Amino acid sequence: MKKMTSVLAAALVLAACEGDVTGSGDARLQVAARGDDAPAAQSVSSADGAPRFSHASAQGTIDFSARVYVQSSTSGWVELTNQAASTASVAASGHGDAVAFASSRVEAGSYNRVRVVFEDVDAHLSGGLQLTTGLLTGTVSVNLESDGQVVVEREVNVTARSGASTQLLLNLNADAWLSRASAQTRTVAEAEFRNAVQITAQ
Repeated sequence: MKKMTSVLAAALVLAACEGDVTGSGDARLQVAARGDDAPAAQSVSSADGAPRFSHASAQGTIDFSARVYVQSSTSGWVELTNQAASTASVAASGHGDAVAFASSRVEAGSYNRVRVVFEDVDAHLSGGLQLTTGLLTGTVSVNLESDGQVVVEREVNVTARSGASTQLLLNLNADAWLSRASAQTRTVAEAEFRNAVQITAQ
């Protein structure tokens, strides 16, 4: 009986260690980005007449620079981009693999919010998109307004386990904000971009 009790206690300790996410160990959080994830389709119009284009319509690349932070109840905000904006170029169509964007070691534990501070976003279209405001071509920029940045913050529950890697996916959802661009100024309102971006834990 004494031997069985010892074995059971050891098993419980091992299980607790394997499931521990709040210990002193470190974990790795990685951030990948993609331009879109919508299935291929033809362009359609919404109920209010505003155009909606699938990622098959938006051909070209999106170049952006941003800083990424995660928040925990114990550590506050932790930056994943090494105290400087990281840059990446992704396919506007969303085809192909997501692009590695940032990676950092963090304290193992639970994180409940993600903040991405975009310092520059430009879509370089290789073809035209027909909008209600005209034909959208060339380089389309997100209007960063007076503060020079767009802050996107989402509630995302992430569990970073000691000794393991966890990935966040930053989906720019290009079809949503490009369909709201002005063909005359070739710009997109900050709010349209902010509302379209999606962040998920993989």
